Amino acid sequence: MKLALEQINQLKIDPDRPTIISDADEVILHFSDLFEDYLTTQDMYVNFASYALSGNIKYQENDQPVETEKLNELIHDFFDKYTHKQRLVEGVRENLHHLSEKFQIIILTNIPHDYAAIRRRSLSRLGLDYPLISSSGPKGLLVDRIGKLSAHKSVFIDDLATHHTSVAEHSPQTLRIQYIAHEQLNHVEKKARDCHHRCRDWAHIREIIESFIQ
Repeated sequence: MKLALEQINQLKIDPDRPTIISDADEVILHFSDLFEDYLTTQDMYVNFASYALSGNIKYQENDQPVETEKLNELIHDFFDKYTHKQRLVEGVRENLHHLSEKFQIIILTNIPHDYAAIRRRSLSRLGLDYPLISSSGPKGLLVDRIGKLSAHKSVFIDDLATHHTSVAEHSPQTLRIQYIAHEQLNHVEKKARDCHHRCRDWAHIREIIESFIQ
């Protein structure tokens, strides 16, 4: 939290413009398909029976769940080796570019801080040169802090229900949009209780945001 707040304090926010605060994995960048590819190199696979990684990542040789304490190691190794390989979600670049004419855009991503610079370079290379805040844990307090830097409305976009609940608690005035790019996970995961809208693609997200700001 401390490192994320330090990054927020360095943001150059225009107080006269509304703000979009967006997650990265499975919102802006594809994660799950590439993570599946990575797991095969570890003789593992993931069964997306639910959104949780714990219990769903298994060893190929015996179908037993990977130990919970090993998951953090896997995540770090994945980000170290694969962050630069992640692809943009369809429609995100053009729709964010259009929205950036009226909105300032901040990417708030739960990624180990050691790999934030790699993600920034990768997104810039892909045409999304927006400020990025690396964080961990619930996002509500961070969204509240970012939102208060502007006198205008703010929008939060994320795939995980837990983050929508956190933002609803700490920044209830923020428009909360849930979006899951991965087709199977989108089918498995129910609409977040605390989101305002569950969107089907980036064109839909843009439509909802533009209606909100009118």
